[in-house]
Amino acid sequence: MNSTGEMNEGPAAGAERYMRFAAGAIGLSMAAFHLYTALTVVFSPMIQRSVHLAFALAMLFLITPGGGRSGSFDRFTRIAAAVLSVVVCVYAAIEFTSPEILRVIDPLPMDLALGTVLTLLLLEATRRTAGPSLAIVAAVFLAYAFLGPHLPGLIGHPGFSYSQVVSSMFIRLEGIFGTALGASATYIYVFILFGAFMMRMGGGDFFIRLAQAAIGSSRGAAAKVSVLASALFATITGTGPGNAAAVGTVTIPTMMRAGYSGRIAAALEAAASVGGQIMPPIMGASAFIMADLLNVPYFEIAKAAFIPASMYFIALFITADLEAARHGMKGTPRDQLPKMGDVIREGWHYLVPVGVLIYLLGIVQISPSRAGAWAALSFIPVWLGRELIARRRIQWSNILDALEEASRGAVMIAAACAIIGIVMNVTDLTGLGLKFTSLIVGFSGGTLIGLLAVTALAAILLGTGLPTTATYLIVAILVAPALAKMGVPPIAAHLFVFYFGVISDLTPPTAVSCYVAGGIAGESGMKVSISATRIALPALIVPFMFVYQPALLLQGEWIDIILATSATLAGIVAVSAALVGYWRHPLSTVERAAAIVAGILLIFPDRMVGLAGLAILAGLAFLGRGKRAPAGAE
Repeated sequence: MNSTGEMNEGPAAGAERYMRFAAGAIGLSMAAFHLYTALTVVFSPMIQRSVHLAFALAMLFLITPGGGRSGSFDRFTRIAAAVLSVVVCVYAAIEFTSPEILRVIDPLPMDLALGTVLTLLLLEATRRTAGPSLAIVAAVFLAYAFLGPHLPGLIGHPGFSYSQVVSSMFIRLEGIFGTALGASATYIYVFILFGAFMMRMGGGDFFIRLAQAAIGSSRGAAAKVSVLASALFATITGTGPGNAAAVGTVTIPTMMRAGYSGRIAAALEAAASVGGQIMPPIMGASAFIMADLLNVPYFEIAKAAFIPASMYFIALFITADLEAARHGMKGTPRDQLPKMGDVIREGWHYLVPVGVLIYLLGIVQISPSRAGAWAALSFIPVWLGRELIARRRIQWSNILDALEEASRGAVMIAAACAIIGIVMNVTDLTGLGLKFTSLIVGFSGGTLIGLLAVTALAAILLGTGLPTTATYLIVAILVAPALAKMGVPPIAAHLFVFYFGVISDLTPPTAVSCYVAGGIAGESGMKVSISATRIALPALIVPFMFVYQPALLLQGEWIDIILATSATLAGIVAVSAALVGYWRHPLSTVERAAAIVAGILLIFPDRMVGLAGLAILAGLAFLGRGKRAPAGAE
């Protein structure tokens, strides 16, 4: 004992230690449950989802303080909430396993009581993990279910009784235990486990070194390495802010030492970190939910997203390169970089599970949950083999730590998916989705380009301050149907709103990834957000292009795919040059405006319109011959 103060804190510290131990045991049990069901047979939907939610909420409350002063009351409420979560979810698993249509119409008093308790628990769990935004959104939707008769015009509805609202949320599989939680309970967890094994076994450092070896000697290499490493890293972790924190501590200072300003360095890292969520094969959690909503194999979603996601990162590469050229930056000398052979030789085992995942998803085409589970478990033998070859002491605790970390990482997504079930249920009950679709179509003026612009803005606004999974689910149920009504193919419509929902994590005012990156660079998070949005703007023409040209989603003949991809690249180059103000030489205001026009013209599939855009680019290249940037140009 170092002081009497420590003696006074002993009971509290002991209680916290027991709670952490209980949370760890729950986390390991949760991992065992999900691996078992992924590798064997999933239980019936209500059992699978309710057990998943019971694990998630119990662990969440045990590890997450209430936000006020910690003390015995806070510990008591956390334990009580954890116990109540288990009781309510187990009740649902026992009582609602068989279809009970009459039970929804005439619920028992216990159904209503426990349904109310679960709703309150979810609101509090979401507030603790994702902040107040998502909890407020869910509360507004709940209020809307009751206040319909008092609302004017299109948004009004006849209203529903308390019993109708609570029973439909708690008993039906279209409510709290709906599609979103189903994806979390079957697919998402095993991919979070995959990422946890990758990070615990040292995969993050491997990806950074791999990026350095691949492109470290090129112009603007520091930024390009950041983009590539963040793309690889975020593809596995599926989270923008977490990736910015993990990778940014290395890449942002490196970019600043290379000559990038702190704001640009942080903005590039934030943009790359956020973009990792749209890059196959994992694409965060939302792609699995998208597959369920569209009732298509997950691999079809990943395949369709490949070219648009690649174009996003190419846009960041081009911006980084043009910024480097404008400031006269050079690459890192080759003798100061790791050699590709050495990097692969030391870290080949990190590529094996990725290969297993791609093989099982793309070639064998087994279910995503089973593919993810086998890929995650494949880390263990290759890691053990690598440790034995290197004659290092095997740290068996790494495996248990990865299992527990996966459960910790899954609890926020599980809570968000469950509470979004409330939003989806109210939308279905009240017909809000159809009303919102009519509203958006009306604002668009009846044109597809107008509808796309309004839809993109709506997706960004609806995603402000929300986790990516919650953002996608909200825009999928409220915004995507408007595109489908105008004849946009379902996959294109959902990828469009998903793309802009992800981008909402960059735009002011609640760009969490930008605040994380800005903190590392010592810059204002708001200023970083503005710069990151500008950097990502060239990539924002990509969703418009794949709506007009489905070949970008790998649909159609190869010649069409090649032509569409070439037009997209040309458009990205044009818009990037205009925004940076440099293309082999500083661009005048007129040249920048012309480049913007060229990029916009390349969106449309009409050959003549596209040729006009290419002609403008060719004219800019011809007129710029012989021009050079002045020495030291900024």
